[in-house]
Amino acid sequence: MSEDSTDGFSLAPFVRQEDSRTKVHSRNDDPTFFYERTDTGHKSINSVLISPRVSELLFHELKNEFNVRLDTATQESRSFDSEPESSICHRYRIENELGRGGMGTVFEGWDVQLQRRIAIKLLRKEESKKPNSLLRFFREARIASRLQHPAIISIYDFDLAANGQAFMVMERLEGQTLRIVLDNVLDRSSELPALIRTFLQACQGVAYAHNQGVIHRDLKPANIMVGNYGVVTVLDWGLAKVIGETHLLPDPPNEDLEAAVGTEPKQMHGLSIKTEKSDTPFGTVFGTPGYLAPEQARGEIDRIDKRSDIFALGCILCEILTGNPPFVGKDLLETCAKDAAGRVSGAIASLDECKGPRSIVNLAKRCLSPSLTDRPQEVLCVVNTLVEFLESGQRRAEQDLVRFFDLSLDLFCIANLSGYFCRVNDNFSRLLGYSSQELTACRFFDFVHPEDQGSTLAAVEKLSRGEPAIQFVNRYRHVNGTYLWLEWNARSVPEEDSIYAVARDVTERNVTIETGPRIEKE
Repeated sequence: MSEDSTDGFSLAPFVRQEDSRTKVHSRNDDPTFFYERTDTGHKSINSVLISPRVSELLFHELKNEFNVRLDTATQESRSFDSEPESSICHRYRIENELGRGGMGTVFEGWDVQLQRRIAIKLLRKEESKKPNSLLRFFREARIASRLQHPAIISIYDFDLAANGQAFMVMERLEGQTLRIVLDNVLDRSSELPALIRTFLQACQGVAYAHNQGVIHRDLKPANIMVGNYGVVTVLDWGLAKVIGETHLLPDPPNEDLEAAVGTEPKQMHGLSIKTEKSDTPFGTVFGTPGYLAPEQARGEIDRIDKRSDIFALGCILCEILTGNPPFVGKDLLETCAKDAAGRVSGAIASLDECKGPRSIVNLAKRCLSPSLTDRPQEVLCVVNTLVEFLESGQRRAEQDLVRFFDLSLDLFCIANLSGYFCRVNDNFSRLLGYSSQELTACRFFDFVHPEDQGSTLAAVEKLSRGEPAIQFVNRYRHVNGTYLWLEWNARSVPEEDSIYAVARDVTERNVTIETGPRIEKE
C-alpha cells in the first residue's frame, strides 16, 4: 500500500501531507476538504466544497472504504445484531430507543466527550444488507450536515463502528411530530392559529434548504417535529436531492416493489410504479404516498424541483385545514397512483367547504396545482402569505382591543406584575381625575388606600401564580383626595408578565352598605 493510502482509502492522485492531516486537492490545487484520522480510529470529512471530478472519485473511494470495513467486521465475526452495542467508538453511549424511520432506528445517547444529550441513528441490520443502503445513509448525513438553520435538525457526526455498524449523531429533540399533533386535534378552529404558526416555521426551514440548493422530497407531518417550547424542526433528509450534484450524491437505485404492497403509508425508497393510465413504469419514485407531487409520483426525476416540495407543503396545509391529506387509497400503490394522476378535485372541494381563513385556503389550493407553473415558484411566496395572515390577525386583535378600550363603560387596564399600569382606558381619567400619563408613571399601589395595600398586594401575588382575582374590592384615591371603591376582576399571563383587569365604581353600593345599619339604628 502506498504512503498516501489510509487503510485502503487511496488518495494518491490528489493528496499531500500537511500538519498531520491529509489535505485533498484537485489537480488545479484548489482546496477541497480535510480527511482526518482521530484517536478513536474513525475518520471524518470536514467540508464538502470539492470539484466534480475529485468528488466523484472520492465518493467511490468512500464506498470502497465502507466495504473494506464491513468485510473486516464479517471476517472477525463481529457483525452487529438487532440489539446495538452500549457504546459507539468509545465516545457515544447508546441508551433507550426513541423511534424508527425508513432505514434506521433512533436512540437517545450521551456524548461522553462533550457531556451532552444526543440522538444516535443506527442503520438497521436488514437495511444494511440492501444495495447502496450504506451510501444512502451517508448521503443523508452529508446533505443534512450542510444545512445550518433553527428549523433543520443538526448533524454532529457520521461514521462506521469497528463492527461495521453505520451511525449518525444528531441533536436530541424534545417534543412530538406534527403527525401526532394533527391526530390529536380536538377543536380545529381554535387550534388552527397554532398549527399555522407551526407550518410557517417548517416552511421557513424548507425555504432555507432550497436556497442552499437542497430539495427534501419527503415532506410530511411525520417529518416535522414540534418541540416543547414551540421550536419546529424538519427531519429526515434521507431522500433529499442536491441540485446539480448528482455526481457526488446520486439517487439510489430501484428496489423491490412487492415489499411495499399492502403496508401502511410510509416512505418509499426508489420504487417503480404503474399509474392508472398506463401499464408502463414511469421511473423511480421517492417519497411518501399521499404527499407526493404528480411528477414525483410518476417518477419523472428530471422534473422534480423546489415546486415538488411546495406541492407536499400544500398537502400538509390541506390536512391542517381539513383533517385529511389530498390523496388517500386502500394501500400504497392506490394512493401513489392517485398522486401520479394529480386528481385534486376532491381536496379542492374539501378546502372550499372548510372553515379556514380564505387566504390560507387559497394558498393551499395554489400549492396543490397539478401544474408546476401554476404553483408558487418559491417557498418564500408561501412564507410571505402565512406571515401576512398572522400579522393581519394580530393587527385585527389590536384594533379590537383598542375598540374595547374606547367603548367599554368600565375601567379597563393592562398592568404588569411589578405593579405598574401599562395602559388604561379613558374611563380611569374620567373617574379618578388623573391623566393617563400620571396613572402609568408610578406604581398603582400609590393610588390605593393605605388600609387596602396589603390585600391588593396579596391579589397581585395570586395573579403572579396564574390564579384569577374575582370581585376583589379596594379603594383608589381621587385627584381631590377622596377615595372611591372599585371592584376588580383580573386574570394574568405570568409568562408575559401581564395582568388584564376590568373594574367598576361600586362606591355608592359600599357607602350604602356601611351607612345602612346606622340609619336603621337611628
